[in-house]
Amino acid sequence: MPVPVQRDPELTRARLAGWLRDHLAARDVTVGPLTVPATAGFSAEILLGDATWTERGRTRTVPLAVRVAPAVHRIFPDLRWAEQVGMQTALARAGVPVAPVLGYEHDAGVLGAPFVVMSRVAGTVPADLPSYHREGWLADASPDRRRTMWLAALTAMSRVHRLDPQTVGASPAPSGDLDFYAGHLEFFGVSGDTDVLAALDWLRAHRPPAPASPRPLWGDARLGNIVFAGDRPAALLDWEMTDLGRPESDLAWFLHMDRFLSDGVGVPRLPGLPPQTETERWYAELLGRPLEHLAYHQVEAAFKFSVITARVVRLLELTGVMPPGSDFPLHRNATALLRRCLANPEWISPARV
Repeated sequence: MPVPVQRDPELTRARLAGWLRDHLAARDVTVGPLTVPATAGFSAEILLGDATWTERGRTRTVPLAVRVAPAVHRIFPDLRWAEQVGMQTALARAGVPVAPVLGYEHDAGVLGAPFVVMSRVAGTVPADLPSYHREGWLADASPDRRRTMWLAALTAMSRVHRLDPQTVGASPAPSGDLDFYAGHLEFFGVSGDTDVLAALDWLRAHRPPAPASPRPLWGDARLGNIVFAGDRPAALLDWEMTDLGRPESDLAWFLHMDRFLSDGVGVPRLPGLPPQTETERWYAELLGRPLEHLAYHQVEAAFKFSVITARVVRLLELTGVMPPGSDFPLHRNATALLRRCLANPEWISPARV
């Protein structure tokens, strides 16, 4: 569900053209009409368009994706814009499939907020709304193709987890820590949510030790954040939740988001997508070790997603995308799934908590 763009399109194009001219040593820069993807959300404002310029005597037309930091309505209280752009740039150098970064601007004076300019990666992305389990190109694919894409997505994600944190400059993020969410319950709008508070108590009581060898994390790891070119991931998107920690945290989020878009919204899971037991075996092989504390991290994923969905619903109402009191089911469905996870952690994973 896209956030309405409240900016002058012609002024934005002119300022982007000027910025590209100054930062790419290009001449005769023009930026075409800008659009917003239907899947854009509150983590950033996404602008899509083509830019043409002359460089070393040759004219180039480059499809662009411009990601502008949220200036007013934020999902998280901390922006961490430089960190997520830095992670994406470092991952590209390490050979992880991400959108190539052409440049980054920290000065809010150009577009009203910091932004990053990327080459737009061609391909298709599984939709969250409506769920890719319900309709769309993934639902129309063969079971064999779905299986291939699922395993390819996990393989791409594991490339992040196998990197040395020092190679990409990864560091622990406040938004990845349980105490961060506990300290910002009012900001997210869940300070009186009994399901969220019960999950927080459970997580505190069962918190595992810190990983001996923390690894870079994607954070928002899910099929809906992958551009697929055919059956392979061409780009892993959205690094606003990037962190340093246990790879099982990403795997848990990946599994929970898929479960939410099927069980969580009352839709049968697509045939061909490997079950969790097979996914766990596959990912353990990719990591080269047994999985640790996966059930705990899946409860954690359900908790964090419920906290985030409360904030999203609140922002939908604040921005007028949804009228107040419209009973948009996103948060209600998220907390219903959280209750199921909390009632029986073994339901979500045969691994030990």
